[in-house]
Amino acid sequence: MKISRAVIFDMDGVLADTEPIYMGITRDLSASLGVTLSSEQLFSYVGISASRMWSEIQSRFQIQQPLSELIRLEKDCQLQVLGALNQIPEIPGVRPLLEELDQMGTPMAVASSSSREIVELILSKLAIRDFFTATVSGKDVSQGKPAPDIFLKAAAALGVEPGKCVVVEDSPPGVAGAKRAGMVCIGFANANSGKLDLTGADLILNDFSPQSRLKVKELVSDCS
Repeated sequence: MKISRAVIFDMDGVLADTEPIYMGITRDLSASLGVTLSSEQLFSYVGISASRMWSEIQSRFQIQQPLSELIRLEKDCQLQVLGALNQIPEIPGVRPLLEELDQMGTPMAVASSSSREIVELILSKLAIRDFFTATVSGKDVSQGKPAPDIFLKAAAALGVEPGKCVVVEDSPPGVAGAKRAGMVCIGFANANSGKLDLTGADLILNDFSPQSRLKVKELVSDCS
């Protein structure tokens, strides 16, 4: 079987089932600032950078605190909450997928809008860090998703042409960024990330069951 060059994974909602945790933090932090966010509003922020999210919230609700302070407060809360967890919730079936891709000799990277500290914390707690040759965080690029920058940087870190990469994403901004980077994209429809429009993806999966993992590997091997 012909092996493609690389697979790039989003982290939150794809490797770790952390979106409900983040939404709770954003909701509570917003409430402390006198802002009530609906579930629909919270889901709309899935996959975008903290800078873009808080800039929109700050502008919409006329929050007086500086943007940098809002981003710092959120990151501090995330580190505190995630650090206190004995176990980070893992997406069912993703570990076998990583193991199978690793056995195929497929280089892998993580491209996450989260901060570098959050990325390293989650990958370490999940004990999957060693599967990835490279990790790129939202702070490593000037423009977050849906810009293609983070995926192009991940491909460069792996030494692979963008057209030889397969991306696994759970959000519309992530799917859009992957396609803008010229990559094949698998949309992972995680119910905890919301009922999001992933129709721009080349393949949409609802789980990482053995049948779904086979589809991923077939797509990976056909990426040439």
